[in-house]
Amino acid sequence: MFIGTTEAASLLNISTQRVRVLIKEGRIQGARKINGRTWVIPLYKGMPRVSRRKRGPKPRWHSCRHCGKNTIHFDRPNIAVNKKEKNTDLHVLSAKRGTKTLAKGHEIEIHGPCKIVYRPDKPHSCGATVWIETLATATMFNFNGKVEQVDSRWI
Repeated sequence: MFIGTTEAASLLNISTQRVRVLIKEGRIQGARKINGRTWVIPLYKGMPRVSRRKRGPKPRWHSCRHCGKNTIHFDRPNIAVNKKEKNTDLHVLSAKRGTKTLAKGHEIEIHGPCKIVYRPDKPHSCGATVWIETLATATMFNFNGKVEQVDSRWI
């Protein structure tokens, strides 16, 4: 999977400008320019691969499984209640970053690449065995017409 400089900065917890400096120094492995303007950076085990220098302090970034990623969860109990009781409109989708809920709704539009994960043997921290991961911005819709933006840079 390939990401841009903004997503790489979010994953590494550094600024976008610092990512560009690392690319210019040739320290981010596999980074290349497409269309003469946009940088694409490959991910290795969910993180950009950054080579070290011989001198100076060690880098402060570290691999974090869900760092910078939005996860979209399905609320199965609410789905069952909505199906059983016809007049209920409980939210069945929730967009989260870690334990913080960013938005709830009934429909989500993801504006970029995403990944559907199924891990029955190693569930998510909330106990879910199926979820969607994305670094992209998403739009959450409700039945009442309310629209919420879920940005990959929200904390």
